[in-house]
Amino acid sequence: MYYVSGVDLHKRYVTCCALDSDGAVVAAERRLPTTVEALLGFVTALEGPATVAVEATLHWAWVHDQLSAAGYPVVVAHPQQVKLICHARCKTDPIDARKLADLLRTHLLPAIWVPDAETRARRQLLRGRAFLVRLRTKLKNRIHAYLAEQNERVEVSDLYGQAGRAWLATVALPREVREQVELVLELVDHLLRRLDRRIRDRVTLSAEAKQLMTIPGVGPYGALLILAELGRLERFPSAQAVASYAGLVPSTRSSGGKTAHGSVGMAGSHWLKWILIEAVVTLKRRPSPVRNHYEKLLRAKGKQKAAVAAVRKLATYIYWMRREGWTYEQWLAQHQAAKREGRPVHSLATVAVA
Repeated sequence: MYYVSGVDLHKRYVTCCALDSDGAVVAAERRLPTTVEALLGFVTALEGPATVAVEATLHWAWVHDQLSAAGYPVVVAHPQQVKLICHARCKTDPIDARKLADLLRTHLLPAIWVPDAETRARRQLLRGRAFLVRLRTKLKNRIHAYLAEQNERVEVSDLYGQAGRAWLATVALPREVREQVELVLELVDHLLRRLDRRIRDRVTLSAEAKQLMTIPGVGPYGALLILAELGRLERFPSAQAVASYAGLVPSTRSSGGKTAHGSVGMAGSHWLKWILIEAVVTLKRRPSPVRNHYEKLLRAKGKQKAAVAAVRKLATYIYWMRREGWTYEQWLAQHQAAKREGRPVHSLATVAVA
């Protein structure tokens, strides 16, 4: 068995190293061009079974897909965990390649879960929409800046609603400014229309998305993004694991009888964390266990820690909703029934919900 690793997948080259079962280097290339032919040529030249390890950098997906299609097992490594396990003072591309191959050979390589092609395509679509939403926000702020330059105060609560558009049409602006405002408004109107149509079509085909849309503050886009970022629910052993993947669990250091809690850890998906935070903004305004939990911690822990705790609670709700097939209303009924009966809230026992 040969163990091959490719690291530092730059635009122009990739570094490879192959070890045998005893850890001896059998083939090493300082640089290879980033083409399928070059990578396959390096692996097939070994004339034996080989497993490939690739770091999860920006360009890992095409390497994984092409080598997997050619019949080679590919393991995608977690970059931060690799750095923690195998840290060296001298860091070069060949050393990194040898390091990955050696971790793979000794079964110590920290691998990530690789989503299937459909899940990755959905993530690409939804993350792209998030980028466009942020771009649209910048465009809207630009119009506010134009009005501020002309000392015009916005007299409506929503400048981009029906009343706001009617008011904006009556504002006396210089010709050049008016042209800029009209151009930006046109971009704002058409930026997401076609993409949102595709998202709405997908929601009509997804029962799981409809289930998550029963949560106040979670719309079609939010439901699909949560599903795409979580992937298969079976890969999470508990609701706590979902919260940890979203970067909502504080670090803990305990030694010599002393325990200290630090900030939350790095999110496995910062997009999941972002969309959950957006949903909690709405949930905090409605009577719910999330709101009660937030208000309980607000005075003792402060606004920021209370908000993180509320988002963490929502993450655990979503886990149990998906696992048990509950809507948000059914989850609330189960939650209230558990409190009345004095049993754990996260019981797996089937609860009859009216």
